[in-house]
Amino acid sequence: MPPKIRPRPVTLGIFLLIFFLGFGCFSSVLPADSPQSLKTKEERNRPDKPDLGSKSPQQDKKGFTIGVNVDLVVMHTSVYDKNGKFISGLKQDSFKVYEDGIEQKIASFAQEDVPLSMGLLIDLSGSMRNKIEKVISAALAFIRASNPEDQVFLIGFNDEVELLQDYTNDIDEITDSLENTIVTGGTALYDAVYLSVQKAHAGTKPKKAIVVISDGEDKDSYYSLDEMVSKVQESDVQVYAVGFLSSIPDKGLFGRFSKSAAEKAKDALQRISEETGGKAFFPKDISEMGAIVAEIAHELRNQYSIGFTSSNSARDGSWRRMKIELDPKDAANLHARYRRGYYAPKSSSQ
Repeated sequence: MPPKIRPRPVTLGIFLLIFFLGFGCFSSVLPADSPQSLKTKEERNRPDKPDLGSKSPQQDKKGFTIGVNVDLVVMHTSVYDKNGKFISGLKQDSFKVYEDGIEQKIASFAQEDVPLSMGLLIDLSGSMRNKIEKVISAALAFIRASNPEDQVFLIGFNDEVELLQDYTNDIDEITDSLENTIVTGGTALYDAVYLSVQKAHAGTKPKKAIVVISDGEDKDSYYSLDEMVSKVQESDVQVYAVGFLSSIPDKGLFGRFSKSAAEKAKDALQRISEETGGKAFFPKDISEMGAIVAEIAHELRNQYSIGFTSSNSARDGSWRRMKIELDPKDAANLHARYRRGYYAPKSSSQ
């Protein structure tokens, strides 16, 4: 049975406080045998409900999505020099956009700080025990460096995926949720990414992104790597990954035909990041975490947004391969990072 995001259970202390404070009020409103009065908080907020406790995308019409229910396709694009420095200040005529090899006319262009619907995914498996304190510190620094209008949800995962905090822009709520994490169990990385992309995609802000922090190979997921990649391809969610992986061993002649756990984990994180126009980082030491999250926050707040209306008007749900080229005078020294493609809208009659 496909997994779902599990809501964080109410602790005993909080439950008793709510019970004693609220019993007098609610008992006068709801009869003792009312079906609603017999439901627990978890039952009333089951994650298999359509909205997962979040707002409907129709509540916010600002901004654009990529290849979902609109004809304007927006490519969020990052440009770097050969040293990895983010380049700002480029103009529209510095870019050319191609869909399936055919140049597209740019209809909109901007470089501005646009609010995000964003998920922060933290590996809470047992192997993260000696890293979790610095990871949490860096995660809070990342949120503080983000747009104050961002809506953030927090996911913790080990062998299950748990919603630690639903959409909020209250740093205190996020801090409380992070500080009450428990580190134990295995690693369901693919499930966490799959479900979090789904939740971020349903967010109300113009841009969508998730940041996943993990230290190992997936061992406990229901979804396969290919299923997870298909999910990120069909959404407009950028994925950034931070992998604290063990060193990749030197291989002999016959070892080249098999991959270590660290190699498999690295390949997976790179693949999902590259497909979505995000980036994967593989620090050698936990002390590098602060600089990494600062870079991700800066990039998300300074990307170029390039919009076009596809010259291919077929609403057939097909995969469209994208390419963005830079002005020839810049192309030798600069590199653009963006989504590899998108799925075209599909006619309701199909």
